[in-house]
Amino acid sequence: MDKLGIETIKKHSPKKQILIKLLLIVLWGLFLLLNTWTESIEKLMYLHTFGFKWVPTPDFSSFFIFNDITLVHSEFIKVKSGHFIGFGIMDLLLFSFIKNHKYSVIIALIFAFITEFFQLFFGRDGRLYDLIIDSLGIFSVYYLTKKLSSLNKAEMKKG
Repeated sequence: MDKLGIETIKKHSPKKQILIKLLLIVLWGLFLLLNTWTESIEKLMYLHTFGFKWVPTPDFSSFFIFNDITLVHSEFIKVKSGHFIGFGIMDLLLFSFIKNHKYSVIIALIFAFITEFFQLFFGRDGRLYDLIIDSLGIFSVYYLTKKLSSLNKAEMKKG
């Protein structure tokens, strides 16, 4: 206890930090899966309900459709921003956990591909352009962390 009678907060043990980071990655991954595999993103956003519909024989060629990206709807910006930000956060969490950005980027890209590809099996529109948006979020985090790291190194050399 300090002078004010408030117990000093101790830093978490390294094992506990690892478990917390791993739990955050798993929870965020489940959140992304829920959002990408639910039967209707509109029902999830507005009615806060979700459901899953299995399609055993999806049309794999629909993964490569690009002409529907021009069908901008009222939620277009929100949904595409969710792709960008969601997978950027996943990369940041992975990098925080494994401390190697090359591997965190690879894992995040694989996860992005899995979510987009398997949307086809859940009655959703898995699209290559969404995978590109996911990847842009991942690479943006990579670039920003590299830039911040180099700025911190330059600052430490000055000081």
